Amino acid sequence: MTVNIEATEADTLAQPLDVIALFRTMVTARAINDLLKTRKTQGRFPFYIGCAGHEGMAAVVAALQESDWLALYYRDLAAWLQRTGDVYGPLREAYSRSTGSMCSGRNMPSHYSSRSHRILPGVSEVGGLAPFAGGIGFSLKQHASKDLIMCSTGDGGSATNDFSVLLRQSAVHQLPVLMVIEDNNWAITTPSVVQYAGSLVEWAKGAGVYAEEVDGTDIMATYEASKRFVARIRSGQGPVLMHLRLGLLDPHSSSTDIKSYRKKEEIALTTETKDPVKNFGRWLVANGHLQEGDPERMRKEIRSELDRVEREVLQEPEPDGSRVMQHVVAVPEWHENIPRGAKRPLTMLGAINEALVELADRDPNFFVYGQDVGSPKGGVFGATANLVQKYPERAISSPLNEQLIVGLVAGAGMVDGKARCAEIQFVDYHQSSTQTVRLAARTSYQSFGDWYVPMIIRTKSGSGGGGPISSSTAGGGAFGHSNAGEQWFTNIPGMITICPATPFDAKGLLLQAARSQSPVTFLERGRLYRSEPPKDAEGNIIHQMAEYWSVPEGYYTLPIGKARRIRIGEGPVSVAIVAWGSMTLEACTAAANIVKQEGGAIEVVDLRTLMPFDEATVAAAVKEANRVVVVTEESDLTSYGRHVHSWIVQNCFYDLDGSPTFISAVAAPAAPYNAPEEVAFYPTAKTIEERIADLLVE
Repeated sequence: MTVNIEATEADTLAQPLDVIALFRTMVTARAINDLLKTRKTQGRFPFYIGCAGHEGMAAVVAALQESDWLALYYRDLAAWLQRTGDVYGPLREAYSRSTGSMCSGRNMPSHYSSRSHRILPGVSEVGGLAPFAGGIGFSLKQHASKDLIMCSTGDGGSATNDFSVLLRQSAVHQLPVLMVIEDNNWAITTPSVVQYAGSLVEWAKGAGVYAEEVDGTDIMATYEASKRFVARIRSGQGPVLMHLRLGLLDPHSSSTDIKSYRKKEEIALTTETKDPVKNFGRWLVANGHLQEGDPERMRKEIRSELDRVEREVLQEPEPDGSRVMQHVVAVPEWHENIPRGAKRPLTMLGAINEALVELADRDPNFFVYGQDVGSPKGGVFGATANLVQKYPERAISSPLNEQLIVGLVAGAGMVDGKARCAEIQFVDYHQSSTQTVRLAARTSYQSFGDWYVPMIIRTKSGSGGGGPISSSTAGGGAFGHSNAGEQWFTNIPGMITICPATPFDAKGLLLQAARSQSPVTFLERGRLYRSEPPKDAEGNIIHQMAEYWSVPEGYYTLPIGKARRIRIGEGPVSVAIVAWGSMTLEACTAAANIVKQEGGAIEVVDLRTLMPFDEATVAAAVKEANRVVVVTEESDLTSYGRHVHSWIVQNCFYDLDGSPTFISAVAAPAAPYNAPEEVAFYPTAKTIEERIADLLVE
């Protein structure tokens, strides 16, 4: 810490304030800012975003305890210095040094991050950290902690969906969150009047959050207000929004010409009246804390020290390109464990219910958060019914906002490194949360392994309910309830995507997913929730699959990233069918029917994990069969299934006797409500049989 803060008790105000040390922190922030602006102009690195005018954030952080959490805005250099005292960090990241404490040179400058100092990993997406901050606050409240989280953004950030999510999270759950809007009147080249109408203070109060407007150019006023807000939050009175009025002395960034969009009179007035460093320096002199000339002497002393630091930093190593794939995804290591509980018939829905209770049994802080999950029924599908019965406080119904759901669960997992579960009713609805999902998956990579975001996103996907499409009535899900959804997740680096086909796999993979440090999307096919094992055309259960509807009691896990090979028939394998989810059952039905007619054997490869998928098992199956079919419930519009098909063509070409066959849903929105069109929309066992017959003729 660069400011001497002494806390008398864990739950009291931080005091006293060393005003000289605070001023030194602010001068240091300005000196670093000026140095880096100059070096960018000299072409020493490609980008810099200035913080001049925002140094008052050091006073906000000075009012906090070191155990409090921070989600910082990219202009919060002074806040970084106030918390860490690390002058090397900003220079190392500007020069992209592998020694960088924020992201080891991976992210742009001014993206503050430090797990050891409880500073969430900064992102370029304005307001993007806000939903995660709400999750941190939720976890702090869940643990009955006296700590809080301060989340800051600009006036432009106040207009984002992300910040609206934090406001609602904080208000609905009365979270220990201090929200700071650093309003400098400009969002790049757009004045703040475009970002919000009326009063941010009244807007926040209308949402149920206490709020005040504060002059951010007056450092003592900022500090005193921050102390009051912190005391209010710690006393359990809920969140606070501080509308901090200040001035931006720099252009938006090194890519912006300040004179091209701001009048010279306005720039001059801002420089003269809204410079917090000069204002505070004058106050210190006027009140006898400093002598005339001390601020300038301090600035020169700090600049001399920064020149020395810069010389050191320039001698430090840059990242090596060989590390480019490090920290992309963390697949949990699996240790073989034999299920010891008694096996009994169970549906996939029953298996998911059991898995969630097992997780709650093992982790007193585990919870499921989503729309209606806390109802007596256990959500619209009943997936949390057992959890509601045994641990009603851990099945928590949320507002109807998917970004809010995902952000809260993601942030909560960041506190202690343990996954919590978000339930999205239908995968179609997840799209309001796509930025938060993408940021969660990227966090480990951009922070070079300093941060992880463990979480599970469970969601119903695909059509209808009741069983395989070829052996049940139409689902009637229609649009908004029927997308397969895998392509929305499998193309996100850092995201693990799972789609089980059987109750046994659903329970074991869900339990293993909770051990992952990378976020996991768990796609639950609606038609498989209550399905029976697949049957052949004569109504006989396919015994090779039937065993996976017998689910052991208790805890067991299955490996993520490992496919299952299912051989139907005897003798040489003529075709390998690669499938997942409900299409695995369709593929088994088709294989059984063909084998009964033609003899021989067909192998079904159930991927189970879609990304990263089991390339070795797929390659081995293709090599043995020489003919392959890939079948997916998705429409063939740059689908995940097409990716698997392409991978086989590229990597298994010399093991193929002919072109791989690809089967998908029709290229139309999923899916018509009426039964004839819905049945025609998706592939069925009959579709697969017809294509295999053609393939065997080749």
